[in-house]
Amino acid sequence: MEPEPEPWPEFNSKDEAFSYYQAHAKSVGFSAITKASRRSRISGNFIDAKFACTRYGISPTPSNPHKPKRARINPSRPKTDCKACMHVKRTDHGTWIISSFIKHHNHPTFPHHISNTNTNTDSNTSPSRKPKIKRTLQHLVFAHGDPQFLLNTLTSMQEENPNFFYAVDFDQAQGLRTVFWVDAKARLDYRHFNDVVLLDTTHVKSEYKLPFVPFVGVNHHFQFLLLGLAFVCDESESTFLWLMRAWLRAMGGCAPKVILTDRDEALKKAVAQVIPEACHCFCLWHVLSKVPEKLGRVVNRHGEFISRFNKCVLRSRTKEQFEKRWGEMVERFELGDESWFWEIYEDRQQWIPAFMKGRILAGMSTVQRTEAMNCLFDKYVQRKTTLKEFLEQYRVVLQVKCEEEAKADFETMHRQPDLKSPSPFGKQMMESYTHAVFKKFQSEVLGAVACHPRKESEEGLAKMFRVQDFEDNQDFVVTWNELASEASCSCYSFEFNGFLCRHVMIVLQVSGVQSIPPRYILKRWTKDAKRRQTARDVSDVVTSDSRAKRYNNLCQQAFALGDEGSLSQESYTAAVSALEDALRECESLNDSIQSVGEPNLPCFGSQEVNLCKGTDHAEKKNSTLRERQVSFSISTIEPLLQTWFP
Repeated sequence: MEPEPEPWPEFNSKDEAFSYYQAHAKSVGFSAITKASRRSRISGNFIDAKFACTRYGISPTPSNPHKPKRARINPSRPKTDCKACMHVKRTDHGTWIISSFIKHHNHPTFPHHISNTNTNTDSNTSPSRKPKIKRTLQHLVFAHGDPQFLLNTLTSMQEENPNFFYAVDFDQAQGLRTVFWVDAKARLDYRHFNDVVLLDTTHVKSEYKLPFVPFVGVNHHFQFLLLGLAFVCDESESTFLWLMRAWLRAMGGCAPKVILTDRDEALKKAVAQVIPEACHCFCLWHVLSKVPEKLGRVVNRHGEFISRFNKCVLRSRTKEQFEKRWGEMVERFELGDESWFWEIYEDRQQWIPAFMKGRILAGMSTVQRTEAMNCLFDKYVQRKTTLKEFLEQYRVVLQVKCEEEAKADFETMHRQPDLKSPSPFGKQMMESYTHAVFKKFQSEVLGAVACHPRKESEEGLAKMFRVQDFEDNQDFVVTWNELASEASCSCYSFEFNGFLCRHVMIVLQVSGVQSIPPRYILKRWTKDAKRRQTARDVSDVVTSDSRAKRYNNLCQQAFALGDEGSLSQESYTAAVSALEDALRECESLNDSIQSVGEPNLPCFGSQEVNLCKGTDHAEKKNSTLRERQVSFSISTIEPLLQTWFP
C-alpha cells in the first residue's frame, strides 16, 4: 500500500510543493508531472497547481477525438486514465497547502526505478535554490492545418492594408518557430508613442495553449496600444533576438527610449544586443510579486520583512539611502545566503525607483500588475482558446481599441472637462492635457489639500521639504530648485506616471510658483501628442533622387492621411478630394516630363520569411544578418506551404 503524506506539510512555493510530490512519486514508483497551474488575474501570481502521475488522463485515439491535439504521446508510458494526483493551493500568507491528494494508481508501480519527467528542480538543490527550466521547443505546436491558416490570414491582412507587416521564422527541419505581425495603425501610433514599450511574456510562462507575446504601448488617453504580436516556441535568447529584430524592422529601426520586460536573463541579453540604446527596465510588479515565493522562508520567519523591504525599495529617496537600507536588511534578516536576493540587487538599476531619475515609464510599471499587461486580451482569450478563435478575437481587439480612441479623441476636442478646483495648476493643464490624463492630474491637484509641507533645509536656491500626506498617512521628501525649475519627490510619481504629484504641487504653491514648469508637461499626454511635423518629410521627398525612397515616403504620408482622414465623414471627404487633386496634378507633371526615372519599383516589403536551412539556430543568436530574408507574395507562399505543411 502506498504511503500517504500525513500530516500534510506546508510549502514556501509551488516548486517546493512539486519537489515534495516528486519525492513521493520516486518512493512509490511512478513519474510525476505538473498537470495544470493557474495564475491570479489580479496579481499575476500562481494560486493553485495540480501535480499528477504521467499516466493521468486518456491517450488520444480515433475513438477519443476530444483529446487536445497538442498532447504529447509517450509510447513507453501510455495514458491509463490514472487518477493519482496532488492538488495544491496558495494561501493568503503566500505559503502553499495540499487541498487534495489521490494516492491510488490503476497501473503497476516500480519503486526506485523511475526518473521523473517534467522536472524543474535539481534533486540535490534545496527548494529555495531550484533553477527554473524554461519552455524550450524546437517549433510551435499547432493543430493540423493551423499553420497554413495563420499564414493565409496574415497575407489576407496585408492585402487589406499594404502597411501591415509580418515575419516568420523556420528551423532547420522547416518547423515554424516564431511568427510576428503588426498592423498598419500600430506602426503609425509608434511614431508618436515610442517612449515606452512593454514586451509582455506572461502568456508564454503561463498555461495558455497559445504562447503569444504582445508588444504594448500607451497613447495620450492612457489607453493601451497593441504595437505588435507574436507566437513563440520558447523563451530562449535566440528566439527573443529574432523577435526583437523583426519588431525593430517593422518600426523603421526606431528603438524605444524605455523597454519594459520581466526580469529574465534571455531578455536582458536580447535587448542589449538588438536595442542597446534603449533603457531596459524590469516591471516593478514582477519583481515584487516574486518576493513571497523566492524569500518565503524569510517572510514566514520575520513578520516585518515585507514592510521593511517595501520601504527600502519604494521609499528610498536617493541611491545612497537605498544602499544603506538594503545593507540593514541583510544584517537584520541574515540574507547573506539568499542568492535571489542578491541577483535582484545586482539588477537594481533596472527596477529600483531611486535609480529611475530621467526615465519616464508612462504608467506602464507599477507596484500592482495593471491592465497594461492584461486588458488587451484577457477579456477575449482563455487558456484553451484555439488559433482560429484567437485570430478572430485579435480583430475584435483592434476594432474595440480603435473605437475607444476615436471616442476619447472626440470628447477631448469637443468637450471641456469638469474643473473641480480653483488651483492655477488645474486651470493651466485643463487646456493642454487630454481628458483622461487631466482626470488623473486633477486628482493630484485635489489631493494637495491633504498635504502639509515643512521646509527642512536650504542650500542656495535648492530647498528640501518634508511633505506629510494625511491621505496616505506617509511622509515624502520633495526637493525644489527655483533657478533650474527642477523638482523631485520620493514618491517617484513623475518618473512612473509622467505628470507631477500632489507633494510637488503643494511645494510649488508655498514657493509662490503659479504654473507647472514646461519640463514637467510631456507632449505625449497632451491634445497635440499626434500633431505631425511634416515640413522635414516633404523636404526629403522633394530633394530625393531615389524613386524607391520617394515611394516609401509617399506611402508613409498616405498611411498617415488615411489614419487622420478616417476619423470623421468630413475629414474623409476632404482627404479623398485632396488625393484626387494631387493625382491629377502628378499625372499632368509626369506627362510633361520625357523620363520619370526608374521604370521598376521594388516591392514595398512588409513580409519576411527566415529560412534557417543549413545553420544551427542556436548559433545565430550573436549574428544580426545571418538569417536569409525573402520577400514574397501570395503566389509564392502557396508552393512553400505545400512543402512545409503537406
